[in-house]
Order: sequence, then C-alpha cells, then structure tokens
Amino acid sequence: MLAFSFVLGASLVLSLFGGRSYPGQISAAQQDNLRVRNLDTGESYLTIQEAIDAPETLDGHRIYVASGVYYEHVTVSKSLSLIGEDRGTTIIDGDGTGRVAYVTADNVEIRNFTMQNGVLGLWLDDSQNSRIIGNTLQDGSYGIRLYNSRNSEVVGNNVYRYTWFGVEIRSSGNSTLRDNVMVDNEYNFGVNGDLLSDFINDIDVSNTVNDKPIRYLINQHDVTIDSFTFQGLGYLGLVNCTNISVRDLDVQDNVQGILVAFAENSTINNVSARGNWNGVYVTHSSNVSVVGSSANGNFDYGIKFFNSSCSIASSNNVESNVWAGIGVFGSPNSRVVGNEANFNTYNLHLVYTNNSVIAGNRAFIKRDEQTRYSIALYYSHDNPIYHNTFDNSFLHTETRNNTTFTPRNSWDNGLEGNYWSMYKGQDADQDGVGDTSYVIGENNVDNYPLMGEYADFTVVLGGRSYILSLISNSTVSQFHFNKENRVVGLSVTGENGAAAFFRISVPSAFLQDLPGGNLSVLINEEQPVLTREWTDETHTYFYFSYVIRASEPAISPWLVVAVASALLFTLLIVFLVWRKRKPGV
Repeated sequence: MLAFSFVLGASLVLSLFGGRSYPGQISAAQQDNLRVRNLDTGESYLTIQEAIDAPETLDGHRIYVASGVYYEHVTVSKSLSLIGEDRGTTIIDGDGTGRVAYVTADNVEIRNFTMQNGVLGLWLDDSQNSRIIGNTLQDGSYGIRLYNSRNSEVVGNNVYRYTWFGVEIRSSGNSTLRDNVMVDNEYNFGVNGDLLSDFINDIDVSNTVNDKPIRYLINQHDVTIDSFTFQGLGYLGLVNCTNISVRDLDVQDNVQGILVAFAENSTINNVSARGNWNGVYVTHSSNVSVVGSSANGNFDYGIKFFNSSCSIASSNNVESNVWAGIGVFGSPNSRVVGNEANFNTYNLHLVYTNNSVIAGNRAFIKRDEQTRYSIALYYSHDNPIYHNTFDNSFLHTETRNNTTFTPRNSWDNGLEGNYWSMYKGQDADQDGVGDTSYVIGENNVDNYPLMGEYADFTVVLGGRSYILSLISNSTVSQFHFNKENRVVGLSVTGENGAAAFFRISVPSAFLQDLPGGNLSVLINEEQPVLTREWTDETHTYFYFSYVIRASEPAISPWLVVAVASALLFTLLIVFLVWRKRKPGV
C-alpha cells in the first residue's frame, strides 16, 4: 500500500508540471531533462524526435525546445512548428553524421535553432508551404537544401562553413528568401530545376554571399549588368530574361557563378568565374553567348550549356576545372569556337548535341593524365569539328536495338581538319596538311589532319576586315601587321635549333588592296625562306621554312647608362680621396 501511494504521488507531481507520467520509470534527474514540450498538449519529452513521434502530437501542434545541446537526427513527418528557445543556445548536433533535420511533411516551421555537425544540416524534401526562420546552420557538407518543396520561406538564417553547398533551391519554385547570410561555404548558393516555375522565386538583395548581395532577376529585358550597375555582386541569376548584356564581373564560390535560365538573346562578356560548382551555367535558353571570359578552377564545368539551342562559347579561357571545361548538353546548332580549354578532365564535352560547330579551340591535356580527353562525345552526331588542337579524343559507344556503334561526326571542313599531337604522317607537298588521314574511331576520320596548330587573325585594311589564317608547328605568341611597310610580323617560340614551318593563307582581295600588291613576312624579325606559293579561287598561300633561334637577352640602354654613371661616380670619389691625401694639395 505504501509503494502504491509513492507511485501515485510521483505521477501527481509530474502531472502538475505538465510532464508525461512514466510510473516507476522516471527519476528526478530524468524529470529535469524533459526540456522538449508540446505547447498544445502540455506534454514534455526527453528528445525532439520523441515529441514529434508521440501519438498525441498532431498536425498543427507547436513543439518548444529549451536551450541545450541535443545530439540527435530529427525527422519531421507531421505538420508541426519546432521552436527553439534561443538559436544561440538551442543546438541540434548531428555528431558528424546524417541529416540533422529532415522535413517530409507540408506546413512545417523550424525556428530559432543552431543545427550543426551533420552531413546535411536541414533538408526539405517534398515539403510544401514550410518555413525556415532565424536559424544558424554550420559545419558539415550541405547546409539548407530545398528539393521539390514549393512555396517555402527561408528567412533570417545564417549558413556557415559547409564543404559543399550552403543553400540550394532545387525544383522548389515560388519560394521566398530574405535576410539569409551565407559565409565561407565551398559553394554558397544556387538555384536549379527543369521547369520555368522552378526558377521563379522571390530572392532579393537582403540575401548575401560572403557579405555581397545576391542579384536574382526575373522577367528583365534590355538591361546591361556590369560592375558599375551592380557593385559588389555575390551571385547573379537571370531568369526568363531577354537581351541582357553581362560584362566585367568577378563571380565565385557559388553553385553557379552566373545562372542563366529560360533566357534568350543575351551575352556574357569578360567575366571571371572561379571556384564555383559551375562557372557559367546556361539552362533551357537560346541564343546565349559566353565570350571573352575566364572560367577556371571550378568543380563541375567551367561553362555549361544545358538544353540551350544556338549557344555560343567563343574566345574564352577555360582551364583546370575538376570535371570539364566546356559542356554542351542537348543544345543543337551551337558554336564552340576559338577557346583555350586546357587541363580539364574533359576539355570539350558534347552530350546529345547535334549539328554544332567545334572549331579553332586549343584543348591540351597533361601528359601524365591518361584518363583526360581533349574532346569527348556522347550520343552526339553530325558536328563539324575542325581547326582544333587536340591531344586525344573519346567517343562513347552507343547501343541501340542490340546494335553497337559510335557517334558519326565530321572532323574536317573538306579542306583542313585538326592538329593532333599524336599524328605521325608526312607533308610531302608542303601545304600544311598531312598526306594521310588520321583515324579517330569507327565512322570518325580526320581526312585532312594539320601538321601544326591553326590560328587566325583579323586585320583591317582600307576600312575592310580580312582574316589571315596560319598553320605552324611552332607556337605563335604575337602577330602584328604594318600596312605602311606591308609586313606581317610574327613572334614564335619552340625548341632552339628546330626546323619549323609556317603557312599563311591570305585572301586575294587583301593582296589587291595592298599598295603594290606585295606582302612581306618576318618571323622573330628575320626573313624566313619561302618554299612554296600557290593560289585558289579566293586565297593565296605562302609556305615558309625557318630555324627557331633562341633570342639573345637584350641589354637595356638604361642599364648601360646606370652602370656607366655608377662607374664614373666611383672614379670621382677615388680621385677626390687621392687628391685630399696627396702631400701639398
């Protein structure tokens, strides 16, 4: 009877304090640890997950969490509000594993917590109309991820030190972001999806990346964006825009350095994109050009076109990206022309892309990297590929209807192909083109492999522009044209003492516009030997031979004057000392 009275009394005390009754199981110390309380039922719990899973916890209830450290992984499968006492002292710690908070229900609110030390901090997965407000997330792989979670609110959160993505909004349109701070994440912020509605989000400049505002523009037209119009840019997104000119920007440390989605007739010029997941990412767009920009040291692609027809990548420097330099995915009728795309895993990468021109690119790989490729083609056909500099290639083998075959592409323009560093053919007729074809793979043959790298230069004469094209087995570092003296001058480098050649193709109309109709060529300020000259219907061709000579280091005249002056000054001092010491002087 006495034992029964004790249990009954303990139950009464717990009830008075709003705690759950566990007859004979909860000690006073345990009672002190019931820091999680359902404000709607008055019940208290040891852990956050216990409060969520309790059968008496229903949709619409509010769970209050007192200050303290909670080592757990929280899954929210009911429409609840989780409210921390203070985000600086109410901490959910993932202990280095898993998802700290995983939300799968609609209409969830999570407010005033610090979530830390998980692989993923907070993931909304197919959770509509939810709210993430006033939290701090830090230290892990991924911070906040919204996936297929539309109509969400992400407001007043601080996201720090994630080794992958800070905040990622994927297929979660009509979401609102305000006053979120992202600092020192590997890739701070990005938006992705497959539909236009996935990208229509309310994201204003109150959101910052490394103390710089996010610029997320929707339905803008005929706008120029540069370092003057948008000073201090943390992230740039262009959605459903037309006739946008982006230039002279430096973008870094985001999921996309620049995002272009469902846009048309726009240009990105002279932009530096580094340290991003994708440097410049163009998706579901058309007639978007990336020109004269650098996209180096990004993780996935330097420049990537995805389902974006008539795209152009021209005259860009795209090097040392972890995965690929320039990627063209499902983007027919595009042009990848005149780029430096070196030392990526795939320098040029075409996937499901047809009828696109790949011309005049340099795509070197490191000699010790046998699993890297100058160009790789997957399910891509009928692409003219010529005037490029390649070390090697990769052709993905396809299987259709139990038949195996490789992509079929054209590796020359009918007259000239590509320069292959591994080509061992000869050029007996000295026209700069190999005498035998270069076999790349089944259905893929370069019929006119070049004996050296191709380059072209534009010169202006008489108010008209002409293109002079070159093929040389030495590296052309400088090109200039003196129209008064009718001289083309080249600076070339290569192995000292090596025999070299240089072929220049000149439009016949250009020669007619020259005074006297004569053209001279100097290589490293010396006259090379003209070994062959010929013409066709439109051009005249000159083939020169020469020997590369290392230039002697020039002595600056200023250095001569300085040395002479120092010597004279020294002699003067010596003379004065001698004069002073001489007896009788």
